[in-house]
Amino acid sequence: MRTSPTFALVALALALAVAVACSQGTSPTSPSPSAAGSGDLGPGGSTLKTPAPVLQSPANGVQVTVTTNVPLRSTNVAGSHTTFPITLEFEVRNAANAVVANPRIAQSSGTTTTTYTLPISLVTSAVYTWRTRATYNGAFGPWSSAFTFKAPDIPPAYISGSEIFDPLTDGKTVGTVNGPVQWLPGVGVKMLNNTSHISYMLPAGLQTGQFSMMVRGVDESNPGDKSKIMSMAEGFGDVTTNDYRMTAELRGRFYITPGAVQGRLITGDAREEFHRISDTPRRVIDFSDELWYLWRVTWTSGTFTLEVRQGNETGPVMYAATVGTSGHAYRPVPHVVYIGQPLGRAGIIDATANGMIVKNLWVSSTIQRPLFPFPATLLAVPGGGSQ
Repeated sequence: MRTSPTFALVALALALAVAVACSQGTSPTSPSPSAAGSGDLGPGGSTLKTPAPVLQSPANGVQVTVTTNVPLRSTNVAGSHTTFPITLEFEVRNAANAVVANPRIAQSSGTTTTTYTLPISLVTSAVYTWRTRATYNGAFGPWSSAFTFKAPDIPPAYISGSEIFDPLTDGKTVGTVNGPVQWLPGVGVKMLNNTSHISYMLPAGLQTGQFSMMVRGVDESNPGDKSKIMSMAEGFGDVTTNDYRMTAELRGRFYITPGAVQGRLITGDAREEFHRISDTPRRVIDFSDELWYLWRVTWTSGTFTLEVRQGNETGPVMYAATVGTSGHAYRPVPHVVYIGQPLGRAGIIDATANGMIVKNLWVSSTIQRPLFPFPATLLAVPGGGSQ
């Protein structure tokens, strides 16, 4: 029997089609990860056939209690055809509707929720908006509904008995400003030259306690010699010669070893022969003027400690030293506390660290610092904890 030319051509075409299909590996039973075609867009133009995540916390309109490392929790999603690795995209916007965080993190396995910890520092009392969506291989699902949350408010500053709480981030202080300063809203107060300082007088003296604050904007390049970060004294006289002097120094570029840190406590007599002067070891520290540091001094009737940490009280230790005070109590009357230091016998280059920015000052017999609201900063702060 003879095969017609037309039938032969049709058979050949079918054979070629099957061969091409096999060579391309197509299979009607191999689904894609539900990416919609260009003519089949989902809600909001989504290209991934998954449901929207459901936001859980912080709940809509709630005021959070922390100022950094806020946990954002969303439910997980699943594809409609097959199982494939989902990435959740979080979007966080500030009160000006600017995006302040937009990470993509792998959806948690073995649980029904995924948590993203927001690393930025919140602006005090500000409202933030957040939402999530599923993504995979360039495709994306519909956005969740949007939730808002509010940052903590700044508690009012106070001086009470032997305690001072002063955030310094809202353009005011319970202390007395001396010399030129610049208020940086939501950041702190900047000392504009070596004469700038803020003084506080405690109604009740503090024989055992701590004085701590957050500091940035200074390193070994700052103009100065034995520049003071913080100080205390009896009354408002010359701190350098004061019988109850306390100073914490970051030595500037005019000193023989710029960047050196040292603390001194005098307990009742500034004359060296009476052995009331206690100095911590002098050490050169590699600071960055773009990072925040916690500076803290603590004292008892027999010890004096100077500690500097990067970021906050749980951050890396940059400097820590404790020295004895020969059992003599620190008991100035009146007890005066300074950010920086007024001009003394040694002159301007030994006064306040020029350009220093300060916030969140705490003086108390309570060693644990309170949870300060931590408003916006120029750079993110490593570590967690209060500040």
